[in-house]
Amino acid sequence: MLFSLKRYFRHNLVKPLVISAAMFFVVMLIVHIAMPGTLFGRPTATVVYDRDGRLLGARIADDGQWRFGPIDSVPDKFRDCIICYEDRRFRWHWGIDPIALARAVKNDIAKGRFAEGGSTLTMQVARMARGNQSRTFWQKIVESLWAIDIETFHSKDEILRAYASEAPMGGNVVGLQAAAWRYFGRDAWSLSWAECATLAVLPNSPSLVNVGRNRNELKKKRDMLLEMLCEQQTITREECDLAKMEPLVGQPLPLPNDAPHFLDFVGRTAKGQTTHSQIDANLQKRVQNTANSHATSNRANHIENIAVLVLDAQTADVIAYIGNATNGTEAKDVDIIQSERSPGSLLKPLLYAAMISNGEITPRMLIADTPLSINGFTPHNFSRTFSGAVHADEAVSLSLNVPLVRMLSQHNTSRFMNELKTLGMTTLRFSEDHYGASLILGGAEATLWDLCHIYYNFIHNNGKIMSESGIWFALEAMSAVNRPEEEADWQQFRSMKRIAWKTGTSWGSRDGWAIGITPKHIVGVWVGNATGEGRAGLTGIGYAAPLLFDVFAMLPDGGWFEEPLSDMEFTPVCRQSGCIATDICAVVDTLVMPLKSAETKPCHYCRIIHTTKDLKWRVNSSCESIANMHDTTWFVLPPTQEYYYKKRHADYRSLPPMRSGCEDNSRAIEFIYPQNGATIALPKNFGGTREKTVVRVACNRSGAHLFWHLDGSYIGETRDRHEMAIDPKPGMHTITVVDEQGSSRSVSFTAN
Repeated sequence: MLFSLKRYFRHNLVKPLVISAAMFFVVMLIVHIAMPGTLFGRPTATVVYDRDGRLLGARIADDGQWRFGPIDSVPDKFRDCIICYEDRRFRWHWGIDPIALARAVKNDIAKGRFAEGGSTLTMQVARMARGNQSRTFWQKIVESLWAIDIETFHSKDEILRAYASEAPMGGNVVGLQAAAWRYFGRDAWSLSWAECATLAVLPNSPSLVNVGRNRNELKKKRDMLLEMLCEQQTITREECDLAKMEPLVGQPLPLPNDAPHFLDFVGRTAKGQTTHSQIDANLQKRVQNTANSHATSNRANHIENIAVLVLDAQTADVIAYIGNATNGTEAKDVDIIQSERSPGSLLKPLLYAAMISNGEITPRMLIADTPLSINGFTPHNFSRTFSGAVHADEAVSLSLNVPLVRMLSQHNTSRFMNELKTLGMTTLRFSEDHYGASLILGGAEATLWDLCHIYYNFIHNNGKIMSESGIWFALEAMSAVNRPEEEADWQQFRSMKRIAWKTGTSWGSRDGWAIGITPKHIVGVWVGNATGEGRAGLTGIGYAAPLLFDVFAMLPDGGWFEEPLSDMEFTPVCRQSGCIATDICAVVDTLVMPLKSAETKPCHYCRIIHTTKDLKWRVNSSCESIANMHDTTWFVLPPTQEYYYKKRHADYRSLPPMRSGCEDNSRAIEFIYPQNGATIALPKNFGGTREKTVVRVACNRSGAHLFWHLDGSYIGETRDRHEMAIDPKPGMHTITVVDEQGSSRSVSFTAN
């Protein structure tokens, strides 16, 4: 009898169970193979948060849905609400809930229609992943199989996160986080019990969110869920009653739009993704409001656009990104931070640092500031005047164009371009010949983004491209209180904070720039018109610098950069020339200089001359005995430099004249204008008639008598003030000047 029972169970129960299990395994294997690798591949919105997790803004997904990306976790309140409302046995079932299914079948039979599905949260995730197919018996079977597979390969928390991210929340709002912001203007983790209960009932009946109808039904379902939470002691009776008193959701709210240009910028590289930026939302709003205020004032001069970029100087993280003013500005949607514009003088400190680093100059070395022409390019200082000679650090702090062009010619344009590219300048697309010497004056376009990051890489270079001392001296020059004529109102920007700052103005007054640097922050400002239209009076100091210092007023004091003493040494320097001192320099200062300064040319301005004992006349062995000669050290500039230098330096002493009868073999005559090989434009008056061109020379002999010749023909003579008006015809010409002692100088030029 016992044997018969065993055989009965084996043939009538075990075998069918094994076969059923095998068939179920095969079916589930087929289901798993057929399921997509990713449950949800629908487009998501571009979402950007600030450093504290606050929403800065979002752009709707490509399919027109407000669907944020998958969330990392589900807020406790919403988790409790959704499990209580949709699937109380969620933590224990394996994808399908037999009890819920049995109840649903019973109710459907009683009502004679498909009224209740008995779906678990996992089945609802499966249904959403399959595109919300129509509710039929067959679709329910497929959803159940999918649910079992999902439970097999995903944790309960992953399933909850998928549900919260993809649940329909009414209209074109999808997912918990998008709904929290659209309906309540807050992050999902900040919602109340009533708000979470509202969002928990919406996926089951998304149309209830319609403000014009269904209000009573929505409140009824919300309050019912709150009572359920109270019954299971998730919330207290007091919490339940207070939650019921909260108003229902109203019209969908606009999402924050505190950094619209940054959001668009992120969207170009991370479209459809969620980005957690380092932007400080509070600072972003303050800087945007300040930029808008400046833009309003600037419109009096028809200057429409503004851009501000603030970087963390330690990490290069963007902490404020103002792509443009947003208060009614023309072309306000243009992101100027990424627009290529002429940077004016903003590259000058970088060249200065590079030349110090390469041992080409000392920080105080004199640089010629006299008329210059390079292959037809004739730079001018902002003031349209010349200093004759100026110390290198002052050339940078005074932003003098001509000395910096001379410095670039010495350093080499191609070399400087390579250094700029290494520092992060991405807009140098042409050859050295294309830019030439104009590169240092804004001849190559740059973006505000690049410029701020170039200065970030500059201060963090650590000797890789430029020496630490070269960088430090450049920052010192940028922080100097002396500013050029262009920056005549710099005093209004003085503050307790020490800032290395540089302004720039592009040709034609199209762009006004200012960049400021401290060890903690880098701030870049651009002002102008997005159309490229120039405006009279638009300068970096007049329009960009005020905004720069307003922004720095919002930032904590950054302190100052540490002096890199390991890359410096005490060095004897000629006080007058700024060069490494020689034995004949009259006044020598021992200064802390870069180590590379030892490789620069020693002072060649200080010379020993022979004079009479009263220093009135220069003499030599051709006219005076050695016993009667007096040897003295004299600071001597070349004639052209002296011509301009002594106008600004009353203490400058020209060389004493040669005494009559002494041979003078020195080079006493130099042309100021035109330079040899220059091309000059013949001036015309308002009537179109050609006017004369004034040419001039410098002579270091007081009272010299000069005779002028144009193309071999005598045209006049001068004493003391050596200028001559000429009227050359278009074409090539040669002008020659001869003094009464027979010394001569000639230059050739082309007149157009």
